[in-house]
Amino acid sequence: METDPEVLLDRAAGAILGVFIGDALGVGVHWQYDLDKLEKERGYVTGYLDPLPGTFHSGTSDAPGKGQLKAGQLEQQGEVTKLLLSSLASQRCLDQSDFHDRFEKQILLEETMDGTRQGGKYGWTDKTICDFYKARVVEKKPWTECALPRSDTPDTIVRGALIAAAYCLSPRAMCCQVQAHSRAFTCDSSVQAHSVAFACLLSGIIQGLALNKDLSWKVYTQAGDPLPFSSVHSEKDHDAEYGDYTEPDSLLWFGMIAEGVQNVGKHIEPAHRGVELYGKFCAFYGVLGSAYYCASRFPDDFEKAVLCSLNGGGQNTMRSSLVGAMMGASVGLKGIPKHFIDGLEDHESIAKMALEVAQHALDRATPSDAWRWPEGTLPAIGVKKRSE
Repeated sequence: METDPEVLLDRAAGAILGVFIGDALGVGVHWQYDLDKLEKERGYVTGYLDPLPGTFHSGTSDAPGKGQLKAGQLEQQGEVTKLLLSSLASQRCLDQSDFHDRFEKQILLEETMDGTRQGGKYGWTDKTICDFYKARVVEKKPWTECALPRSDTPDTIVRGALIAAAYCLSPRAMCCQVQAHSRAFTCDSSVQAHSVAFACLLSGIIQGLALNKDLSWKVYTQAGDPLPFSSVHSEKDHDAEYGDYTEPDSLLWFGMIAEGVQNVGKHIEPAHRGVELYGKFCAFYGVLGSAYYCASRFPDDFEKAVLCSLNGGGQNTMRSSLVGAMMGASVGLKGIPKHFIDGLEDHESIAKMALEVAQHALDRATPSDAWRWPEGTLPAIGVKKRSE
């Protein structure tokens, strides 16, 4: 496992920057589901683009310039994620109250926001944001009563990537913080579990685990202690701080897909068409599965992996954010192609905050909350360890 502080710093910062690169890349061709039409109009997309007239984020007909985004800019959920980055950097930890305050002032109370899908300055407002606007601004509920009962979108999985980078060497704290953040936005326990699982996988990548099927198996060995997942290797399935543990399938999903890609999926050409097997829609079980496909299809190439996601259509901002996080964690900030960094609006500020958050991860590391990576052969999934 990687222990060089400079390498860990670079990889954690790379994971963060990858999130924003993925979001901005998707803006120009966001929510386009007809891949034949997309290819006819834009060819194979290789970088940041302005949205075409009549597509999402290209502006609204009622007010010239309203909601018109340009190449390299973030869409609304990307801006929400940037608010979390700012909070993590300034507070040196996850401060949910501070993030809620920023979210309310800069998103919910933004002057053009009116609670409709067409409102706001980003050309389209997600249903989740509209629901929070209704609960918080219109009904004036406390934040503790605003979590959405049935939201299955991957918003908190994406933002959990930033929390993972901020706590990558402190697994217990990381899991508790990611779960707390997810619970503040959705009551869907599956989204909560996958937010935590993705953070665990990302932390493993930052520490040097390869993007192959063994990633999941190695992270799985941590289930029960220190990770809050049940396991045949541990009797522990609950603690007072985290609550009830979930089954480890969310940890194993990437490995299963990576194995399938190696055995079958590598023959799909063009590669981005493989996204269609997992779903181009917005629910987490379409976005996350297709992100795992893209990352495992091109495990050593940041550019090919994110472009596979980008050209896969549909919810490609969040999918590409997840792919960008995994690939950025693997190659590090220094390994991300320069043109992706330079084309991202406000990239200098984002990179600066990413490095600050990554440094906080190193600073808070302690032996009392550490990973316990196995040495030698991995234990079999279905075999329980003998009692000492």
